[in-house]
Amino acid sequence: MFGMRQVDAILTADIHLTENTPISRIDNYVEAQDRKLDFLKQLEAKYDCPIIDAGDIFDYWKASPWLISRAYKKLPNSMYTIPGNHDLPEHSMQQYEKSALHVLEVALSVRRLTKQPYDTHSFTIAGFAYGEKLEDVDADIVVIHDLVYEGSPPWPNAVGYQPKDLFDIFTKPRLILVGHYHMALVAKSKDGRLLVNPGSMMRMTITQKDYKPRCYLYNFDDNEVEPVYFPIEEDVFDDKHIVEPKEKEERLLAFIEKLDLEWDLKLSFRANLEAFFKKNKVSKKVEDLIWQSLE
Repeated sequence: MFGMRQVDAILTADIHLTENTPISRIDNYVEAQDRKLDFLKQLEAKYDCPIIDAGDIFDYWKASPWLISRAYKKLPNSMYTIPGNHDLPEHSMQQYEKSALHVLEVALSVRRLTKQPYDTHSFTIAGFAYGEKLEDVDADIVVIHDLVYEGSPPWPNAVGYQPKDLFDIFTKPRLILVGHYHMALVAKSKDGRLLVNPGSMMRMTITQKDYKPRCYLYNFDDNEVEPVYFPIEEDVFDDKHIVEPKEKEERLLAFIEKLDLEWDLKLSFRANLEAFFKKNKVSKKVEDLIWQSLE
């Protein structure tokens, strides 16, 4: 099926499991996720090798018991991962034990990587959770969850790394596996070291309408990868939700101005927001989205 002579691992990132359908999708999003995970499991069985994932297994750290149990059943059997920003309460490893990912770790559904290298008997792997300070590590493979891009920033004021930056930080690992940015990227250093960002498993926004989600087959001896594309369905997007940029900006400015005018310095940030929601009759859906983004 593929040209690689030996597959030692399958590389993924940004699976973002959720029971909520993104606003731009009009299909059964849970079933679409299931099809991708079934495909991943088939690859795992075909090549009899582990999955190495670069974070954000869940779209929201506080997943429901239903989604956690579904993840337990559907995720591949041999999976190494790190906590991404969406996996962490308040983006903090200090809060990690409250997370859905921690439940999977305790249940032995996934193995969480740390900067202490883990020996798989085929290679050693280390990992850094989102927000942890990056430092060189004596491992064959290192896994991180940070914005990495080539060329211009993907959005204004984006803060991240160029591949060269990471090759300078990590001088020992042969492979740097990256998550966080939802578009695929493969780069090589002059001495043959490899950086791979698989991108997201799902097309979560309409900006990804023409994107081809993928994972990568990895050959350790040759330090090479080969993309494998997830099955996708056509005509699953709807653009009716899109607001013209100017109108959206005006709404945001009005919202911010109202917050500034009504902010009570005697109250906590949370109390001010709660008071604002109540006074302005903000819908429960909007409230939930704001709280989730803050967490």
